[in-house]
Amino acid sequence: MKVSVISYDLSHNCLGRAYLLAKLVEQNHEVEVLGPTLGDGIWNPVKDEFEYKSFGDSSGLRSSKNVLEKSIRMVTGDVVYASKPRMSSFGVGLVNSKHKDIPLILDIDDWETGFKHELFGTYHRYILGMKDIFDLNSFYYTKALENLSPVADAVTVSNSFLQNKYGGTIIPHVRDTKQFNPNRYDKQSVRSELGLPIDETLVMFSGTPLPHKGVHHLVEIVKELPIDDVMTVVVGADSSEYTKTLSKIGGESVILKGQQPFEDIPKWISAADVIAVPQLSSASNGQIPAKVFDAMAMGKPIVATDMSDIDQIVGDCGIVVDSESQSELSDAIKYLIQNPAQAQELGEMAREKSVEKYSYKAAAPIVDRVIREAAEVSSTESKQ
Repeated sequence: MKVSVISYDLSHNCLGRAYLLAKLVEQNHEVEVLGPTLGDGIWNPVKDEFEYKSFGDSSGLRSSKNVLEKSIRMVTGDVVYASKPRMSSFGVGLVNSKHKDIPLILDIDDWETGFKHELFGTYHRYILGMKDIFDLNSFYYTKALENLSPVADAVTVSNSFLQNKYGGTIIPHVRDTKQFNPNRYDKQSVRSELGLPIDETLVMFSGTPLPHKGVHHLVEIVKELPIDDVMTVVVGADSSEYTKTLSKIGGESVILKGQQPFEDIPKWISAADVIAVPQLSSASNGQIPAKVFDAMAMGKPIVATDMSDIDQIVGDCGIVVDSESQSELSDAIKYLIQNPAQAQELGEMAREKSVEKYSYKAAAPIVDRVIREAAEVSSTESKQ
């Protein structure tokens, strides 16, 4: 079968999940990746991984008819696999599914309407969302599409919180453990190649730095550690005001590196001594930081906050701390730095768990089963 994976935006980091689904699909099926390009070109980290097909550069009401008509011409799969309950992915998928009588699978990797506001809570979005009423990917339309998830022939989700909310089959943010393989890299050689300090202890955050990811706390904590020669490395930094704030907080104790091609992420991870995932509780409860799986695959000691399934995923192969406790985060980082033998053991356990449970090899058969079962469900319903 041929599967059309649709991302709601090819130019945003949401493409990362659609890219992962496509990589899992292609283990057993032909695949194409489509979506609108709502920003400046294809999202850089995976821009060369597929021949992406864009069916528009707008999610506005005026352009919706043209986008849908174009998608009907461009979607050529036997199955549609929509990433996120957004109008330009799931909405497009619904139209194509009905128009062509083909099965539709919806993937939900985050609670899109569940992000909390630091001052007003979740419900502020009902009010603030009114200003974006003409944007088909805005809050109100997304909320409606979340409620339409049962219409899909199958649903996949990234964690148990979302499974409890929407049902479906869990597909974690798995990694290609052949590519993410620590045996391919020498830490000191990589540091030299990447222009990183050779002798310092490096605590790394990998990903786009945003306030809800707690990177500012990490930078401050590392700066104040009572240990010499420890630095924070942020890989994936942009030119935002938040990134500039990180530089001000950390001073000479923080190194900011820009977005990297996805194929180079294993190399960057290999340069770290500790990987930190300091997500705050102000994030959606349904969000699992994908970078946890990068670190596990690369056999790195991990400090992560207790968001969603993190405790279950990391378990006894890392340290999980309270998302509201900077002191716990600080103590965990300090412990791993001062106890290198234990840190190495945790990293090795993480690698083993990654290969067994969170690899392409582990997840591809599950995705294949979901696709085939969705096709059977759709075929049965068509005959009735």
